[in-house]
Amino acid sequence: MTDIRIAQFRRLARALFVGGALAAASVAQSQTPPPAWDATKYFRYDIENVVVTPTGAPSTWTVKVIFSVANPVMGGTWDIKHALPFQSPGASLTADFGWDPATDFTNAGSANPLLSPIVTTALGSGLAIPVQVRNLQTTGAAACMTSADCPGVADLTNRFWVARTITPVAFTGPVTTGRVALEGKPVCNGVGGVSCPAGPPFAIVPVKSAAVSIALKSTVSLAAIIPDPRRAIVDIAKCQGCHDGKPHGDLLEIPRLSLHGGNRNENLGLCVMCHNANQTDVVYRYLTSGTTADPRIGGAETAIDFKTMIHSIHAGGFRKQALVVIGFNSSVNDFSYVRFPAKLRNCTTCHIDANGKGTFELPLKAGVLGTTVNSQSTYQVPLGATRSINVNPFTHLKISPTAAVCSSCHDESDAKSHMVKTGGASFAVKQADLGTKVKERCAGCHGPGKDKDVRKVHEIRSSGGGGSGSGSKEHDD
Repeated sequence: MTDIRIAQFRRLARALFVGGALAAASVAQSQTPPPAWDATKYFRYDIENVVVTPTGAPSTWTVKVIFSVANPVMGGTWDIKHALPFQSPGASLTADFGWDPATDFTNAGSANPLLSPIVTTALGSGLAIPVQVRNLQTTGAAACMTSADCPGVADLTNRFWVARTITPVAFTGPVTTGRVALEGKPVCNGVGGVSCPAGPPFAIVPVKSAAVSIALKSTVSLAAIIPDPRRAIVDIAKCQGCHDGKPHGDLLEIPRLSLHGGNRNENLGLCVMCHNANQTDVVYRYLTSGTTADPRIGGAETAIDFKTMIHSIHAGGFRKQALVVIGFNSSVNDFSYVRFPAKLRNCTTCHIDANGKGTFELPLKAGVLGTTVNSQSTYQVPLGATRSINVNPFTHLKISPTAAVCSSCHDESDAKSHMVKTGGASFAVKQADLGTKVKERCAGCHGPGKDKDVRKVHEIRSSGGGGSGSGSKEHDD
């Protein structure tokens, strides 16, 4: 790799991870201390119980999350309402509420249960983000005072609760499960045992995010946490084999998985709640004609579904078209210079492969959603003008699921044509037409034991290793 390419990679790495992925400005990064990874061991987010109560309205529940922040080194728990790491400038703590039909996250109805468009002049509203409650360390959460406040918790000391009413909309099936998560960052101030740089601004502490699956039932559930009903696709430990903050080959450093301002850290179960099949970057795009803004902001929306985005990022040197994602504050994130620090063909670098059966193999599990590529929103308007974000996933145009995965690396026109003509795929289909008007048949040639078996064409020689592999994703969404 040339010195220029290394420098480009390092600049991109800083923009994505050190300063906060898709969001941070270079000026802010130059003034803010680097993340205090040495301090993360003093913090652990614990979701101790979740209570789900139907409200009486159709398909509406109040979800109460009871949580604490442990100090694994010193023992005990943090008082997030008074402790300096949570009360100093720059600290944040957020609860996320998402849902699915026990397969892919959809979050249908999170913007509004009527699925009517979000008509606004503001950027950042819409599509399929989880419902959020922010600022838990200040006004967002309450302290547990009695067992009635926080059932199922033996010790009320420094336990807190937050509740939110949600009305999930069924998309491809009844919504019976969901997920709640804790994400955010304390700051390195008042952490015993760590030498924190003077602030403000204080160094952030990228604490691993927490997430649990929950059951949404028609009766009160005083203990709603359930085992994750969704199969694992990759192992986070495999991701961390590269994303460890250390040099790898001619890459001087591959940053740890700390994203979005250090709020979302090293937990793929949280990532897929936002990066689901109904989500694109449309909420930060606007018309730039006649302005000094980067014209890429006004381009076609880009899918940020995990199964496409992660493969596309890691295939930066392989793709024919640059992956450009528009992020927070309409930041332009061009992944052209990302290079996978291993053999790109080796799917087992990221995917789980046990006893010769890999999660990268076809066919995909039943229920995998198509990936939205055109939400049919009205967003190419001047900044500050009225925009209409279409949050109704039933009307989105999608790529059929197998093609969505394969085309995230194989994006050349001939490959896409093959997927359509031979594989029965579509690059503009509504979800309701998948399996009826559009029936993918890719596994007929590329399934296990077939002539063009993925394991064969990717030269994956054995379980857990092999010739070379494609990117990574956590679940089928």
